[in-house]
Amino acid sequence: MSFFSSFENFLDNLTDRFRHDLEVNRREDREIEIADELNDTANEVDSATPTPKVLSVDFQAKPNAVNHFCDKYEIVERQQAAIVLRRGGSFTIEVEFNLELELKKTHLVKLYFSFGQRPSAAKGTQAALQVSGKKLFDKNHEEWDVRVDGQNGKKITFEIQIPTDAPVGVWNPAVEVSLRANSDTTRHLHRSDTHVYILFNPWNKHDGTYMPDEEKRDEYVLADVGKIWVGNYPYPHGRPWVFGQFDDAVLPASVLLLEKSGVPPESRGDPIRVSRAISKMVNSNDDQGVIVGRWDGKYEDGKSPSSWSGSIKILEEYIKSKRPVRYGQCWVFAGVVNTVCRALGLPSRVVSNFASAHDTNFSLTIDEYVDEKGDEIDSSYRGATPGGLYDSIWNFHVWNDVWMIRPDLPQGYSGWQVIDATPQEASDGSYQCGPASHEAIRRGQMEYKYDVPFVLAEVNADVVHWQKDDKAQDGFKKLTTNKRSVGRQVLTKQAGPSGDKEDITLEYKPKEGTTAERVTLLTAARRTRAARHAFRLMSQGVDDVEFGLEDIEKVPIGEGFTVTLNCKNISEAKRTVSVVMNCTSMYYTGAPAYPIKRREGEIVLEVGETKNMTMEVTYGDYYEKLVEHAMVKNVAICTVAETSYAWVGDDGMEIQKPDIKIEILSEATAGLPLALRISFTNPLPITLRNCELEVDGPGILRPKTIPISNVGPSENMVHEMKVFPKKPKHCTIVVTFNSSQLYNLTGSTQVTINPAE
Repeated sequence: MSFFSSFENFLDNLTDRFRHDLEVNRREDREIEIADELNDTANEVDSATPTPKVLSVDFQAKPNAVNHFCDKYEIVERQQAAIVLRRGGSFTIEVEFNLELELKKTHLVKLYFSFGQRPSAAKGTQAALQVSGKKLFDKNHEEWDVRVDGQNGKKITFEIQIPTDAPVGVWNPAVEVSLRANSDTTRHLHRSDTHVYILFNPWNKHDGTYMPDEEKRDEYVLADVGKIWVGNYPYPHGRPWVFGQFDDAVLPASVLLLEKSGVPPESRGDPIRVSRAISKMVNSNDDQGVIVGRWDGKYEDGKSPSSWSGSIKILEEYIKSKRPVRYGQCWVFAGVVNTVCRALGLPSRVVSNFASAHDTNFSLTIDEYVDEKGDEIDSSYRGATPGGLYDSIWNFHVWNDVWMIRPDLPQGYSGWQVIDATPQEASDGSYQCGPASHEAIRRGQMEYKYDVPFVLAEVNADVVHWQKDDKAQDGFKKLTTNKRSVGRQVLTKQAGPSGDKEDITLEYKPKEGTTAERVTLLTAARRTRAARHAFRLMSQGVDDVEFGLEDIEKVPIGEGFTVTLNCKNISEAKRTVSVVMNCTSMYYTGAPAYPIKRREGEIVLEVGETKNMTMEVTYGDYYEKLVEHAMVKNVAICTVAETSYAWVGDDGMEIQKPDIKIEILSEATAGLPLALRISFTNPLPITLRNCELEVDGPGILRPKTIPISNVGPSENMVHEMKVFPKKPKHCTIVVTFNSSQLYNLTGSTQVTINPAE
């Protein structure tokens, strides 16, 4: 059975349940129930007055979809078309009856739209519209309405107005016709098998997701391919990602997530409730959501997070298997969240924060500890330190911004809101995060919903170094505070088809080092006891030697690099510095993986003197120690003998991997094969084995995994293939490569498919 057939069965079952509830819920839907009971007796009416019946309903899926900016949804193209609409708009249906109706004199027509398991007019999940024959809408934008658009013999075209606050998801329609004189005994009810998808409407000024800028709507609602910024500051790179929100698998899957989320049907029109539910349902920690997170590199019973090229395959596998998909990491969670949000009409973008803090105890600080000798205390010991949990700084972390009005907050707090599906900390008992207002984060207003303290710490925490001291409060004395090492840069894709990265750091916090930035953090610190402890204690180290690690620029994989520590004596006496330098591979979450190299030494500094110490790291030193993302952390721990002052500095970097090149070899015309060439050069002196390409391109092909031959040392890998575009479209092809020895290579190219001649 195909994916869509299996999912169609799910929707059919769901619809059957809706219908059952319609029949048993007499108080809320008595008219439809009575109509069902009387359908069989309708033919018994005096034959002099023919009994009207509904023969068919044409939902005019394609023209309605165009009017609602929904024509890209592939589900509209199916043989038994669904209809995809946006709330706040109107749509037309053409109903064919068995005879020509006289609406104002003889016949009565009603339209029904039902949503959820127990539809209720009082809760806004059921509409019963009686056709009066009027030619214009006369009801408020928050109400359903119907007017007659035209009549041609036995066919009548009705135009229906959808409320601007209608719940988002699948609605079930029905049409009823009867004689006015004998309405109780002549009712005929026609239930349609068409699924009416109603989405958020950022084009409508009365919708809670209204976005007035057309270019931004095109990007944050309609763009089906984008970039997710990953890597290490200051050299991030954009990873192509296929959101694929218009794929015929995605919209039904997104509706299923809302159905499983526990959000009541009447609340599924609230972007606050819906976005928070999405952040919960995309991870598997609660409610058996979409993706299982894993960060230890052990993916044998699933798929490596770096091997995904987009969201379609993930959502498809989730529906097919009926269980969470293995495995994902933050950018995968964010990619899928972006897909679900855009599929439901909620404007969204993927956001990457470089040097992202994970503050486990809401102290607004990331606490790092050394022992009496200045050696770093490992994470297993930190459980006994203040806070009791392990803070960390991720090289990068990826979440989502969603656009909405926040009527639950004071004026000025609407617009972009943070949601995060990566399961880090529980919120209200579930692994969910947001929506947190940008403005609340920027101002340090911790009391505003939802999860502002956690997000604020991610972008603007201080890093505090502590040294073990039995005489100090809590057994540790405060050494130094680094106020600029967290939230170094916050990036998203710039709006537009060729958009590069856009720096949105100042949307999250005032400029680093300014008075406004300090005021934000101190305002927030006053609202949490754990933060007051760290911010009130003065640093106790005597800081009369300046230290610094030099930033290392891009290092291509296969080449070595040099770690350099600079020291300057600014005191009026000689200083003796003991130095420990460590190079370690690490996961992008900041967790250490394997030691690569270590050097110890001593530097003697005369008054005013500057010296350095270096450590050479070769390809042979690091290659077998690298883990996913090829992240490396260089740490220097310096202790001044004369003052006992300890300094800890670190520099994270990413070993650079080659990009995949994609070439278009033939003219791109709808209906004709399109030839592609995919290539890259193996930068390693070893053979790459178990090689796979993942190719994806909405509008050209669905996600496809292609096993390829081994790639020898320094060999140029070339793979040619053909794809078959069906329609004219501007689209993007995304390719990823993975092998046992080299993985997480990506590439993309844009192509315009021309109309057939």
